[in-house]
Amino acid sequence: MTENRKASWQRWAVIGLRWAITLAIIVAAGRKIWLEKAKLAAFEVSPSPAGLIASGAFYLAGLATCAVFWRSAMRDTGGEPNWPSTLAAYYAGQLAKYVPGKGLVLVVRATMVKGRGVEIAQAGITVIQETSLMMAVGAFVSTFILLFVDVPHRMLLLAISAVLALGLGLVALPPLVSRFGSLVTKALPRISSTNLKPCRWRTLVFGALIIAGGWLAMGMSLVTLLAAIHRLPPPTPDFGQLKAFAVLTAAIALATAGGFVSFTPGGLGVREWILAEMLGPVIGFVNAMVAAALLRIVWIVAEAVAAGAFLIVDHQWNRNRSNPR
Repeated sequence: MTENRKASWQRWAVIGLRWAITLAIIVAAGRKIWLEKAKLAAFEVSPSPAGLIASGAFYLAGLATCAVFWRSAMRDTGGEPNWPSTLAAYYAGQLAKYVPGKGLVLVVRATMVKGRGVEIAQAGITVIQETSLMMAVGAFVSTFILLFVDVPHRMLLLAISAVLALGLGLVALPPLVSRFGSLVTKALPRISSTNLKPCRWRTLVFGALIIAGGWLAMGMSLVTLLAAIHRLPPPTPDFGQLKAFAVLTAAIALATAGGFVSFTPGGLGVREWILAEMLGPVIGFVNAMVAAALLRIVWIVAEAVAAGAFLIVDHQWNRNRSNPR
């Protein structure tokens, strides 16, 4: 086989693999929407379109804080990712979590920013760190809220939150990331031309703070969705709006973190159980089931819209840079 034919074969193999991954993500996300829609068939739900849009917007805003940290972490390792590529890769990677195994999230995000001023090893290591930090902060937010708000099975949920916060937080610490990066460099020298450096401690602290704000935005995503389907809990002397918002935020943060460590596609099963346990006493178990299913649909659609929009922006950005006037 000549060099030209070999290069041509490799190029087509890469193109075929990319299309296969894209198809797998579309099928997995579409199947998830179909399953969640089937759950809603038994209930009368007439959501407000504006409320659903607001819910999706709050969710994307919450995820954006994680994307900001991811870009900062890549810059600390020596990468120079641009914003359109970072956001396109981040939101596209979110859709990949619905494919069984969840490993495709790392593949999608790392390969999409590769060649955009970032080596694949830099992207891959920081994906692991960002995901661990996101979930650790979510578990910490849930732990903090549960210390002050009484809910059924509080001690069990508090223990789960604390264990997740500690375990996932350790994975995100720079010394462990540095050690893991060194092992990757030694084992796979071809994917990294330099020693992988972890993000700085101040970057980690900054990331934790803004991601905590991101979880509050995701709590608002659930609040606006409940408002859209007229399922918001009425305020009472013992359970005011602030307390309700705290419980909703803790529920969505713990459900997401718990679903992540379950290693099921999109946290299937675990996420729903946690949401039912925490939301049921607040809004009713039927309403909790409806909210969980509809929120999943809203989030998938929001991820798809954001990924598509930033892919277009990224394509235009790179075309303008390669063809300056």
